[in-house]
Amino acid sequence: MKTLIVDDDIFNCKLLQSILKDYGECSIAMSGVSAIQLFEEALRNDDPFDLVCLDIMMPEKDGYETLREMHALEQNQSPPPSKRSRIIMVTALEEQENKTKAFYENCDGYLVKPVERKLLEEMLSKMKLV
Repeated sequence: MKTLIVDDDIFNCKLLQSILKDYGECSIAMSGVSAIQLFEEALRNDDPFDLVCLDIMMPEKDGYETLREMHALEQNQSPPPSKRSRIIMVTALEEQENKTKAFYENCDGYLVKPVERKLLEEMLSKMKLV
């Protein structure tokens, strides 16, 4: 599984990386802008990310805007559903309105920080990534 972890807090990146490294390669982006660059490059190289863990509150581009751009880039490539990246919002925002907005923007999952290994692994299993 190829994963992109997007968060402006290095501690959160390292926590997710420690959980996900056993499943495959993990790349880290500290902003939405750099995440879009990595995501687009992976698509161009026909080596897309299987999973994106995306924070909502970030500088430059927030998670919602980043999510929309990632979906737009994928639509231009028209990958089969099995090759589409799964995007999980990983955030400190617990309010229902944020969850609703994230799912409205077509995320595949929503986890509140700090991420619990068991909940993340259950979500990955349901998505058939592990």
